[in-house]
Amino acid sequence: MTERRATMKGIPGDAARRRGIRRVLIPLLCFGVLFGLGLGVCAGAVGLLPAVAGVVLLVLAVVGLTVYCRRQPALVYGYFKGARGEEMVAGELARLGSEWTVFNGLLLPDGQDIDHVAVGPQGLFVIETKHWSGSVTVEGGEVLANGRPLRRSPVAQVRRSMGAVSAVAAVPEGTLHGVLCFAGRQFPEGAARADEVLVCSHLGLVDALTSGPIVFDAAALARMVARLGAFTVTEGL
Repeated sequence: MTERRATMKGIPGDAARRRGIRRVLIPLLCFGVLFGLGLGVCAGAVGLLPAVAGVVLLVLAVVGLTVYCRRQPALVYGYFKGARGEEMVAGELARLGSEWTVFNGLLLPDGQDIDHVAVGPQGLFVIETKHWSGSVTVEGGEVLANGRPLRRSPVAQVRRSMGAVSAVAAVPEGTLHGVLCFAGRQFPEGAARADEVLVCSHLGLVDALTSGPIVFDAAALARMVARLGAFTVTEGL
């Protein structure tokens, strides 16, 4: 008999991929319009000044595109790497038991996108995924990348996501948990805590989610799933 797994909703990483595609297409479209405008001005030029204006537009388009092509690929790659990380985490979440429901790419009414929300007997878990290179450690309740503190705290991001989900889904007190999950092997410590946020690798995610006490019975689980099901997941965008 096939073992039943968690119910999966949404497409993991879809929002990140779309953001990456927009970061490519919108600038390219702008440069294309600028270049076409420059050609049009040069072709219809009467006198010296319009011709110079057309040349200036062409130069701006070429220079802008050159700078973009040098700097932008790394940023766009980051979006697709992040999407791959979300797929890895979703693959682990799918291993949860049949009593669990996982929402990938949950879109809240304020437009905020939550990487994953998992609901099961042990509570509701708001999960933010990171797919970084280098080492990750937790020291003094702070997440460090390659031994250094981060300019933007991923723990603070998790806490903001928790607050947003709690506000719209009326999550009972004591049942909401935040998770910062690293897709990869750069966090080898199993699991740690940073400002009450659970920090773990995707390889230890299932154990981390299922190790706590049971706080939802079947009826409470059904209510929470129904509340979250009222919001959009990425496959519906």
